[in-house]
Amino acid sequence: MRHSLFEHVPKTAKCVLSVGCANGITEAELVKQGMKVVGVEINPEAAEIARQRGLIILEGDASEIDVSVAGELYDCIIYGDVLEHLPDPLSVLQRHVTSLKKNGTVIVFVPNFRHYSVFWQLFVRGHIKYVDAGILDRTHLRITTRKMVLEWLELAGVRLSIFKYCISGRRNRLVSTVLLGMFREFMATQIVVVGRKI
Repeated sequence: MRHSLFEHVPKTAKCVLSVGCANGITEAELVKQGMKVVGVEINPEAAEIARQRGLIILEGDASEIDVSVAGELYDCIIYGDVLEHLPDPLSVLQRHVTSLKKNGTVIVFVPNFRHYSVFWQLFVRGHIKYVDAGILDRTHLRITTRKMVLEWLELAGVRLSIFKYCISGRRNRLVSTVLLGMFREFMATQIVVVGRKI
């Protein structure tokens, strides 16, 4: 469960869209708070578990599915580690934002491809070794950086509210603090961006 996501979902939200909700474990907490949560999920087994947790599920590919079928505009759209898996994240964002209320919230979590481990593998080793999870997950179709995500949101009609680098590991957070945050972009494994529809 991703607790850091909750702090960005507006308390006044009544209807939330979660793209790539998986089994809905995080979103189930929003359902418990009385929110209507519509989830988009491509994996049938995960979609069924999410349904059992109280989510309304639109089963299929986020690049193709019509999220407006839920019948109302959303207060908040969540993309938790999903945009990097899509062939054209910008077009998906632009299409989904049309189903978001004015001043509605967009929450994006993506891996940070400017992390030092990527530099190390690419420029020192000269070889990228893909893995089953993390920044170099073999299922990632897109590289994501701060500038790229901010550009996508701007082109989708979303204004930045909050931007945050997530640095994992106590040692990395300590090093970043000692270096006065100057290299946090290269130490962060994840980027969190929150914006509002213009």
